[in-house]
Amino acid sequence: MSSGELLPCSAEAITEELLGDAISLIEPQTIQEALKAVVHYFREEEEYSSVSVDQFSNALGKVLQGFGFDVVFDQDPGVNLRIEKTDLRKLATETTGQGFELFFFQQLRQEVRANLQRSPNIIQFNGLRDCVKQIVGAERWCSRCRRMHGQIVAYLRTCLDQDSRRDCALLIK
Repeated sequence: MSSGELLPCSAEAITEELLGDAISLIEPQTIQEALKAVVHYFREEEEYSSVSVDQFSNALGKVLQGFGFDVVFDQDPGVNLRIEKTDLRKLATETTGQGFELFFFQQLRQEVRANLQRSPNIIQFNGLRDCVKQIVGAERWCSRCRRMHGQIVAYLRTCLDQDSRRDCALLIK
């Protein structure tokens, strides 16, 4: 994003947005090979963990041009990402004193389902570290915190896998 904020999204989604209607003019196998080449380049050769849409579109354009296509992307591709955000600290505070852990996980499941009903591309959960310490009742990070952290992340992944009917990324901070 122009603000410098990082947003996870699939190479396929970006490619669809970048190519628009022209995507139907290129064989799906060719697009897949181009995507593999671009992802391999950034991951393996450049060792990047993230790239901008501009970097991705430039690399994809070069690969497709290498395949013989005349590719020109708009200067500012309009990637329409819908993000639903949830503050885990607030959720933990709301469930304090109500059969805490069990009620927290029930509320978490309801939150995932509510977010999915709004058809986002990304569901973002913020404040995991503070949420975990609050649930565990710890002032400092400890082994109980690590276990609870793992349980929450695994639970969110499971909820998303079971309830999502389309591509939706999970971002936990």
